[in-house]
Amino acid sequence: MDNVNYTNGAQPQQPRPRQERYDPIRHIDELIEILREAGGVPFTDKCAVDRGDMIQSLEELKVHLPASVAQSNDIVMRAQEIIGTAREKNKKIIDDANRMYASKVNDHEITKGARDEAENIIIAAEAQADELRKSAHLYVKQLLQSANNSLSESIAKIQTNLTEIDSTIESM
Repeated sequence: MDNVNYTNGAQPQQPRPRQERYDPIRHIDELIEILREAGGVPFTDKCAVDRGDMIQSLEELKVHLPASVAQSNDIVMRAQEIIGTAREKNKKIIDDANRMYASKVNDHEITKGARDEAENIIIAAEAQADELRKSAHLYVKQLLQSANNSLSESIAKIQTNLTEIDSTIESM
């Protein structure tokens, strides 16, 4: 298209008011709207826009776009850092939970094993105590039988001695 400006009723672009934050997408949308509303060149698919306004607007976009891209990149990098940190914390929490679970299972197994061992020791101790009581009773029985035998022999000797003394006394 040559350097002729066809206005065909199109309004010159108004300078954009300063905003807190530049929005390049909105700026591109405004340029697209300007092109849509621009008057057409007869018998062509071309349109007429104010070249100066369009160049000024595109230069403004060019100036601001790198800052916006840098901001976007900073935001994306920060978001990735936050996500990475969250993933690391998540992994640490899961690893800690798995370790605690394994420890609790291990503690449970140790406790169960200790209880089983304690039960076996108690059963063995009770059996040993029963055996010792039985042995003690047998020993006491043997002592009593031995004492009974000794006493029976002594009584028999006493009876014999009494009989002899009675015979001696009668013969006197």
